[in-house]
Amino acid sequence: MRRTGAVLPALLLACGGGMAHAALGGAPLPGPAQAAPGGPGWQVQQRQLATGTTVREYVGSDGTVFAVRWSGPFLPDLQALLGPSFETLRRAPTRGPGALVIREPGLVLLSAGGMGRFEGRAWLPARVPAGVDPEQLP
Repeated sequence: MRRTGAVLPALLLACGGGMAHAALGGAPLPGPAQAAPGGPGWQVQQRQLATGTTVREYVGSDGTVFAVRWSGPFLPDLQALLGPSFETLRRAPTRGPGALVIREPGLVLLSAGGMGRFEGRAWLPARVPAGVDPEQLP
C-alpha cells in the first residue's frame, strides 16, 4: 500500500461539513443529475456542482454507489462523496509532495491536482460489479 501527498491537508480542509447523504457505499448524492447506462447492471450519474466541478457516481443495480470520480477547479465535498470511507482518507499519513494514493482492501483512492485543477477517483473494491475495471471508468 502506497500513500503519498502533501495534498492530504488541503483535501481535508476542503472537506468541511458533509452532506446528509453519502455517495460511496450508499445512495447517490441528492439533487439533479444526468443518468446514463454504464454497462450491464450499473449506471452513471453525473452532476455539475455550483463550483464548476463535475462529479460522476457509478451506481450498481442495487442502487449503491460503488465508485466516484471528480474533476474541476475545486475539490468536491469529499466527506459527502466518500461517506464512511472518508475516515480512511482522514487517517492516511502524508509523505511529501505529489498525488495521494490509498490502496486498501476497503477503499482505493487516487487524487491529484492543485489550485484550479483537481481530479480524482475512488472505489470500493468489494462493490465493483463483475467485469468492471474501476481504473477504466469514464
